[in-house]
Formats: sequence, C-alpha cells, structure tokens
Amino acid sequence: MSNKGNYRQDAIMKLLLQKKSAAVDELSKMFSVTPTTIRRDLLELEANHQIVRSRGYAFLSEDHDTDDNTYRIGMFQSEKQRIAKRALQMIHNNSSILLDSGTTLLELAKELNSHKELTNSCIITNGLDIALSLSNFSTVSMPPGVVHHYSKTIYGVKTAEFFSGIHADIAFIGSCGILHTVGPTISTPFLLDIKQKMIQVSNKVVLLIDSSKFLSSGFYPFCGFNEIDTLITVETEENKESIDRLRDEGIEVILA
Repeated sequence: MSNKGNYRQDAIMKLLLQKKSAAVDELSKMFSVTPTTIRRDLLELEANHQIVRSRGYAFLSEDHDTDDNTYRIGMFQSEKQRIAKRALQMIHNNSSILLDSGTTLLELAKELNSHKELTNSCIITNGLDIALSLSNFSTVSMPPGVVHHYSKTIYGVKTAEFFSGIHADIAFIGSCGILHTVGPTISTPFLLDIKQKMIQVSNKVVLLIDSSKFLSSGFYPFCGFNEIDTLITVETEENKESIDRLRDEGIEVILA
C-alpha cells in the first residue's frame, strides 16, 4: 500500500472514532479520490476487523478497541514508527528496561534491535512477539504465565508477582485510549496488575500512544496521569487541546 493509502486509512479510522459511521461518497469527496479508491481502503480496513461495511457506509467495528495486536498491526503505522524512534533517544546502553506489550512497543523493540550499541541493556517484557524481535540482545527476560493466544501477551498471577520482585530504570507503557479518563486505560482486566507493577518498580514511566488513542478509551484505567513521567505521541488538530492539558498536569510531552 502507498503512503497516501496509509494516510487515508488512518484518517478514515480517526473520523470513525469520532462519528462512528461515514458514507463512501462523503469519504471520496473528503480525500479527493474516486469511490473505487475509498472502497479499496475500506476493504482493507474490514479485512483487519477495524470496520464493517453496509450499503455504502463504513461503521466502526466492535473490535476496534480491543487490546489484541491482531487488529492493531498496521494501523497508524507511520505514527508508531515515529514514536518509537523518539523513544529510542531516551535509552542508554546498560540500562534496565521494561517493555509493555502492544504494537507501538513492538516498533520500539524493532528500533532497539537495529542499534547494536544498545544491546548490552537488560530488557524484560511480557510481549512474546517483542521478545522474539530482540534477536540481537543477549539479555531478554520474560515473566512466567499464560500466553494470550491473540495478543501474544503473557499474563497471570505469577506474572504480576514476577514484576513485584524487580527494578527497572525505565518502563515504556502502552494504552488503548485516554479519552475522558483519569489515566491511560486498557480493555482487558487481566493486564491491570501487570501494568501497575511495571509502573511501581520503574524509576521513569514513559507512555507511548499514537494520536488515535486520544479519541478512544478502554474500560480500565491502570494508573493516574500523575504516575506518568513522559508522554511520547504525535500532535494533530484533534488532540492538541488534550496534549496541552496533560502538559498543564505536569507531564513531560515529547512530540514525534
């Protein structure tokens, strides 16, 4: 898919996060492309379970807010890559690093793996796909637990206990949304204790979210915004006001 196609699909998803539905003709005029081009974009989004199509309209899928990586891989990819490159600048060699699960964290892992000068750092992650992507690192640890079959995330009572017994210089955390919430959220309760433990045992907590996360939220806040030291995101017209509010709350905001 071309970069323009990626941009359109991301923009369509942002629109649907706000409006819940949109007509093909409306989208065609908005992006100055043919209805056939829009239908092609919608077919790809539907194949990724992001939307459903019906009678010339696109609707937000019920799966759009899931924590499963299956549905999120490829969405807002350019933003996630920019965020990952910016997050990489916060990492020093010989650091102890916690990497949360999620697609933005997977992009950070890929960036880390390509920088040989950082491979003496110690990384702990509960993301199986993240651990497997770190082939150049000599020390990558994972907690005990059960592997969630879609998201490839490790969870369980023993997982949370594991994180209680460690210490990290920095934790990079993801979220499925922060719209109208008291803090970053997730949609799956079995990850609550794990994320909370990661935050508690880290000297610095960095939240990595693409701009779509300002337009959605999950059911469960896993911490307050006052527990986040740094936010790395992409500023858009839709989230500028929210970013300013987070700055006013004392969070360091870094724009990718």
